[in-house]
Amino acid sequence: MTAMTGFEWRRALTGFDPGWWERLGDRRTVLVVVGSPVSGQPALDVARLAGTDPRLRVLFTAAPGPSSAAVEVMLKDAGAAPLPWSELEAGDVGLVVTASRVPEGLPNAPLIVLPGAVPEDVTHRRAPTVSTYAHRLDRPPDAEDGHGAVVGDSDHDRLVASLPLRDFYRRALGVGGRRGLVVVALPNSTGACTRCRSLDVVGRLLAELPSDQYHVLGIPEPGGRCPDGPGLAVHLRDGLGLMPPEADWRAALVAADWIVGPPGPVTRYGTIVGVPVLVTGPAPGDALRFLAVRLAAHRPVRPQLTEAAARWRPERVRPVLGRITSEPGRFDRNMRSLMYGLLRLPQPATIPVADPVSPPFRIGCRDGEPLGHACRGG
Repeated sequence: MTAMTGFEWRRALTGFDPGWWERLGDRRTVLVVVGSPVSGQPALDVARLAGTDPRLRVLFTAAPGPSSAAVEVMLKDAGAAPLPWSELEAGDVGLVVTASRVPEGLPNAPLIVLPGAVPEDVTHRRAPTVSTYAHRLDRPPDAEDGHGAVVGDSDHDRLVASLPLRDFYRRALGVGGRRGLVVVALPNSTGACTRCRSLDVVGRLLAELPSDQYHVLGIPEPGGRCPDGPGLAVHLRDGLGLMPPEADWRAALVAADWIVGPPGPVTRYGTIVGVPVLVTGPAPGDALRFLAVRLAAHRPVRPQLTEAAARWRPERVRPVLGRITSEPGRFDRNMRSLMYGLLRLPQPATIPVADPVSPPFRIGCRDGEPLGHACRGG
C-alpha cells in the first residue's frame, strides 16, 4: 500500500507540533466534535480530508453526553488524541465540524453539520453554519443558499471502495472457507419490543444454523451503544460474535453473506454490498419494503437463507441505493470544497477519493465472564 491509504491516514492525526503556530503562512485549526462512536465514523472521514494538509491542524473532542467515554476510546483507537471538553477554548479555530447535536459552548467559527445530525436552532451563532445532506431530497425546500449543501454520503462511498477487500475482511473476522457469515443488526434500548424481537432472531439463528457452517455476527445499530442484558450474554456464550461500537461496522457488511435486521442503517446500507437483506420487525416505510426479503417467524431459518441467496438480484435494490445519496462517489470532493471555502484557503492540487474502511474486529464472551467485560473487548 502507498502512504496515507485508508489504513494509514490516521498517522497524520497523532501528536502535536509545539512549533506549529510559530511558522509563517496560512494556518488553520479544524475542530471535529463527535457525539457518539457511530457518528464518529463520518467525522473521521471528514478529518481524513484535512489530515494530510500541513496548513491544517485537526483537533478532536467528544461532545458532553453518555457516549463521551466510548467516543474517546474510538478516537484513541483511530490514532487521535481527543481534547477534553472542559479544556476547549475558542482560540484560533478556523472551522468546526460536528456529526451530532450542536452542543453549547462551541467556538464561534464557521460550522459544518454533517448529514444525519439532528438539526437545531443555530441562529444565535454569528459565524456561518452550513447543514449538509446526503441526498437532494433531504435538503429542506426552504433552506437558504449558503446554509444547506448536498455533499453526498461518506458511508456509501467508503462501502463501495471497500468491496474489493471482502476476503480480507472475512479473514479478519475469522470467517474462512465456505462458512457463511450472517450479520445481524442489534437495535439499542430505544425500543424494548424491537430489541426483544431482534434477540429472538439471534437465538433462532444460533439454534438452527450449524456453527461449523455459519457464523453469526451482531452489530449494534448505528446510533446506539454496546448492548447489554442477560439475553445477549447467553447468545454470546452460545457463539454469537459481537462488534463493539468503536469498531467499523461497515467492514462487517462487506464481509457478510446475509444481512438480517429491522429497518435501519444496517439493512439500508447492506443493499450496497450485493448480498441478500432479510428484514425483521415492522415493515420498512421506504423502497426497501417492496424489495427486501422478510424473515418469516413460522419457517425454519436455514431454508429461508438459501432461498434468499438464490432469488436475490442486486438490481432489485437499485431504488434503495438511489435514495441513499444523489452524489454517489463525490462526498470527498464536495466536502473538501465546502471546508476549504469556509476556511478561505485554496484546495490542495489533488483529487480526493474514498478509501476502504479499517479492518473489522469482534468480541466474544467466555463462560462465566461478565458481559460488560466482554463489551470492553476483554
